[in-house]
Amino acid sequence: MARLSFRQVEAFRAVMIAGTTTGAADILYVSQPAISRLLADFEESVGVSLFERHKKRLVPTPEAMILFEEVEKSFVGIEKLSRTAEELRHFHRGTLRIVCMPALAQDFMPKVVHQFMQKYPGIQVTLQVRSSQQVADWIATQHFDIGISAIKVSDPAIEVETLADSELLCILPPDHRLVDKAVIVPEDLEGEMFVSLGTEQSVRYKVDEVFERAGVKRQLMFDTQVSHVACAFVLDGGGVSLVDPATAINYAQRGLVVKPFAPAVPFDFAVIFPATRSKSRMATAFTTELRKQLALLADQSDGLFRYRNR
Repeated sequence: MARLSFRQVEAFRAVMIAGTTTGAADILYVSQPAISRLLADFEESVGVSLFERHKKRLVPTPEAMILFEEVEKSFVGIEKLSRTAEELRHFHRGTLRIVCMPALAQDFMPKVVHQFMQKYPGIQVTLQVRSSQQVADWIATQHFDIGISAIKVSDPAIEVETLADSELLCILPPDHRLVDKAVIVPEDLEGEMFVSLGTEQSVRYKVDEVFERAGVKRQLMFDTQVSHVACAFVLDGGGVSLVDPATAINYAQRGLVVKPFAPAVPFDFAVIFPATRSKSRMATAFTTELRKQLALLADQSDGLFRYRNR
């Protein structure tokens, strides 16, 4: 049997659907003679008679019906593949796996994910919360598509994009003696009960260094690795602290007093990806939405969150 071409099969299918070569030509946007030639080649290739000519119509033989059944199975698969490609192109289908550090995961990231899913309702999203180091580890091993982290990463398996350059903010209870002060400095917190972030976080050492240089002693009786816990503790009157701006601003809506702190203690957000594979269009679109929402948070923060996007 001669080798079949896809164009021959396509012409045969069109004739079976239309009943005439003229109708098939309209379906495939080609000339009627081109259809007749393709159909003749197809019949010669399969080696059996496929149509009986009755006036201007083509009547399929039983062999043609059997072939048509098999052809339709193939075309259903092709059409399904085409629909899937269309869904992927317009983000109507797919899965996005995100792993995020706690500072952004509790309040900010759910809002970002919700906005993204409203734009692309066919997308399934997984959001896991892990420490910044675990975020980096899971991205390096390609368990997730996107990571949000706050640690410096120098791993060839990870691609890093700075999400925002920001600074820690000072948080105070609502009735604290410093609520009317514009900017808090280390000397203001002499002898205060200070809520530290856990020793596994690099920002803890940055904060300790600032107070050591200023010669300021604090009461270090309570620490936590999660900034949300620190905010809740301070809001309840348990002390003061320095935390990331996203968490502080969220708790300010609940009554927590949030103030700028000097000297500035940098706190940078980064979005990271597996370096050993290219970013998906979906991951790129989500990152765009993430940056947009961070900029919006900064605009609504009354100057507390000085968002600088590199």
